[in-house]
Amino acid sequence: MTNPLLTPEELQAEIDRCWPLAQGHWSKFLLLGAPIDDSKQPSVAQIHLGTRQVSLNFESLCKHQLKGSIEAILAHEVGHHVKYPGSMAVQARMRMLERSLLPFENFSLINLFTDIMINERLGHELRDQLMAVYVVFTHEEAFHGEKAWKQDPSFLFYMAIYEEMWRLKPGVLMGPARGEFEENFPSYRSDAQIVAAKLFMMGPNIYTQFLYFISVVCHYIKPIDHDAPQRTCPYECGAGQPTPEDWADALNPSAKEKEAVERAVAEGWFPADQGDRLLDLFDIEDRIASLPGTGTDDAHLIPEIMAAWYRQQAETYLFRPPPQRRLGEAVVPTTHEDWEAGDPLRDIDWLETFRLRGELYGTGSPLKRSQIAEHEGQETVVWQPRLEIYLDVSGSMPDPRRAMNSMTLAAQILTMGTIRAGGWIRALIYSNDPVLYWEWCRSEVDISQFLMHYVGGGTQFPFLVLSKSVAECQNDQPIRVVISDTDFDRNYDANARAPAMFAQAVDNSPHFILLQHRPDDQRVKLYRSLGATVVEVEQMQDFPRMAADLTFALFPTGDHGTVPT
Repeated sequence: MTNPLLTPEELQAEIDRCWPLAQGHWSKFLLLGAPIDDSKQPSVAQIHLGTRQVSLNFESLCKHQLKGSIEAILAHEVGHHVKYPGSMAVQARMRMLERSLLPFENFSLINLFTDIMINERLGHELRDQLMAVYVVFTHEEAFHGEKAWKQDPSFLFYMAIYEEMWRLKPGVLMGPARGEFEENFPSYRSDAQIVAAKLFMMGPNIYTQFLYFISVVCHYIKPIDHDAPQRTCPYECGAGQPTPEDWADALNPSAKEKEAVERAVAEGWFPADQGDRLLDLFDIEDRIASLPGTGTDDAHLIPEIMAAWYRQQAETYLFRPPPQRRLGEAVVPTTHEDWEAGDPLRDIDWLETFRLRGELYGTGSPLKRSQIAEHEGQETVVWQPRLEIYLDVSGSMPDPRRAMNSMTLAAQILTMGTIRAGGWIRALIYSNDPVLYWEWCRSEVDISQFLMHYVGGGTQFPFLVLSKSVAECQNDQPIRVVISDTDFDRNYDANARAPAMFAQAVDNSPHFILLQHRPDDQRVKLYRSLGATVVEVEQMQDFPRMAADLTFALFPTGDHGTVPT
């Protein structure tokens, strides 16, 4: 007599009971929403590491009668949130390491690794519940009858590691496919024993453990009678993808990664060519080459990732440029009015909101206080720098999407510093022809993504655009910065109108700054005689370290971080 199928109502009641218990295996102070049903997902359970939402496949759980494993399944998903991998940034770093070692674009061992790290901890209390999940699938007729394991031999080897780790008889988890698997991999049992004995002693560096895990499991990846492996694990529980910011963070190798790679190479876990590829990951260009989509038609994320990386690098050198004095109307606060979605957040008056509407109602319906001129036409000094950047992206400069371009980073530092000082920015990049972002902007993300454009080719400074800018801005001229090399001098000489347009821009700009790589001494004297400020950059990598020089270039009579009167 077969057991009656588990109903969704019974399953939900068990989930409600087990959810607090599952979180308690990791912490009593977790802020996670209740699990939801998603029976369209391929796995029995998942957690989205972006939203931190746990979802269960109710249909699969009911079909396989897994009510008794609910606590373990939920605790397993919480483990991904708390520790393995814990964040998308850690997952992105592991993906970079893995991609340098495994030749398969759409195949990954990360989920198997993080699962076994979680299950080793939970297995002391929940071993039987965890076993039940794997037994259901490895003993299914479809799994061994249709030889599905041959598409992914690494999964059966993975089950063998659990059998050794939990001291089970061979075949308890591997199921009926064990015999045929052993014929193809006669030494698998000793490998599984070594992994079970050594993997968890290599902590606490997760990257060391991950590299060791790959070094053994990679011998069981190649499928039998198939061209490429296809994942058969029923517990693919990692949902979501790293954000551009996560990938950007991963472009900077951490000390733990370096320690793990150096140990893996020193102890010979991989052949020499793979070890060399791991060591190459310390170089920024090789890390960029390991980003998702690099070298394929699906590289749409690369500009966003690189823009985020340049923003992060700019933080290292970032300064707040002294504000530029401009005239504006003297204003006074008016009465309050409702703040609406789309209004600037800075307009909200929280003190008055909570005083008049209370903490509960005020949070959902805040008040804003607009401003009007106290006396029509009366002007006073306000602080609002405006910066206009001309960035050279000719063929002598590296593509900022594929390598670190110090001149692009210098532009990024300037834009972020200006925006954070309350100012506005607009920019153009130029080679043979200019590409403009000519609306005044206060978005660090938008301007950084624009700076990821690359033209290449010859160099032709847009003197005509410079002249039109001077005419357009009239009495509200911005600070202007040109970032280039000695190609600027050749452009200056080749255009008969250039000296006049350059002098006009210098005369009308509050500050006209030329950041020039290895400038000619005579040219420096010429440009300075016209009133321009020239910042001499001897080495290309020195561009980002110009923060102090730029402060003096913008306001030569003031101290760093102060505003001259």
